[in-house]
Amino acid sequence: MGSGFFSYSRGMFLPALAENLADGSRMSISIGFSFAAIVGAAVSPALGKFLDEHSPRLVLLLGIGIVTVSYLALANVGTLWQFYLIVGVGFGLGMTFMGGMTWHRNVFFWFDHWRGRAIAIAVMGSSLAGIMMPPLVTYIVDTYGWRLAYLSFAASTAVILLPVVYFFLKDRPADVGEVRDGRRYVSTHTAEMVEDKSDSRIWTWQQLLGNTAFWSIGLIFGAQFCVFGVVMLHMFGHLLDIGLSSTQGALVLSVTAFFAAFGKPVVGVVSDFWGARVGIWMSLICQALALLLFAHADTYALSIAAAGLYGFGYSGMSPLRSFAISTSVGSQSFALATGVLRWVELPFVLVSSPLAGFIYDATGSYNLAFLVLCGLLLVACIGPLFIKVGGARERRRLQAQQGDA
Repeated sequence: MGSGFFSYSRGMFLPALAENLADGSRMSISIGFSFAAIVGAAVSPALGKFLDEHSPRLVLLLGIGIVTVSYLALANVGTLWQFYLIVGVGFGLGMTFMGGMTWHRNVFFWFDHWRGRAIAIAVMGSSLAGIMMPPLVTYIVDTYGWRLAYLSFAASTAVILLPVVYFFLKDRPADVGEVRDGRRYVSTHTAEMVEDKSDSRIWTWQQLLGNTAFWSIGLIFGAQFCVFGVVMLHMFGHLLDIGLSSTQGALVLSVTAFFAAFGKPVVGVVSDFWGARVGIWMSLICQALALLLFAHADTYALSIAAAGLYGFGYSGMSPLRSFAISTSVGSQSFALATGVLRWVELPFVLVSSPLAGFIYDATGSYNLAFLVLCGLLLVACIGPLFIKVGGARERRRLQAQQGDA
């Protein structure tokens, strides 16, 4: 509900918002989402510390309320500065509260050995929404207008998401008399229950900033957030520019989400067995190749092929980021590390979408932006060399060390 509406749908609104609020400038609209990134980064460290120690459920409920009100306000926006205020403050706060850091923190309270598959299955929801949202939103915007589309977002978020979180979400296994991974799993895999002291280490933000793996994760996923922001905001406009219809453009984005959804379980299994490095390299290379193809694709068929490759590549972005943080830093301070990491990734996020919009405004094409982002992803391939592997491979190494001791 969060990613499907906010991330996968923003590109459908970009041409209309640019024409109605910014005299056709896509760069001006893109800046609003950069403001949201700044606000989100500003509150993330403190929010992360709260999540590690208190209730993700409470934070999610607050986020749902803020996002609902923000959609209502966005449906009535009349000027560019109002758009900046609503998107920057409203969605900056709301999507941070109900975003990945909060519910990923919840997942890691519940899962240890299965954390890779657990987080991969959990984030399938956003990709499944991405399959449905582009055609649906395109139809609503074309038929009824973008304001009514935002009103429908507000209603859906409040009516569907609020009761689901309120009645069904539990903060920790102890709330229902359970333990991480479940008592049944723990009792039948006693030989694999290796104590990893690093997983329970409590970090301060100053210590995180002195950790090489932390900065490596920032480089890897800062680069991927660059690409994700550009694709989600600008790809629909690019597809229209090369001659595709709005229906075809929406279907291309749905193909992206389809491959992302069904690539996530693959990423989860790879993470749990071989650790983070293999999955991250696979993700980065697939995305880089997809951007090269998008830069040269001038037909519907080639755009579909590029979308499938990109979708499979970025299927690992969210689960691998969380997996890498939880294994390199530990799960005890996961949310704090995630919150502080937002500041490392922030420059990437701030620059990407406005720069792509500037390149488009200056050249009439996104091709140069795609090539620059491709190069950035290839540079990020250095990062996995400096992070902890994690998964069953890491547990076997610890078992061997403890056996020798």
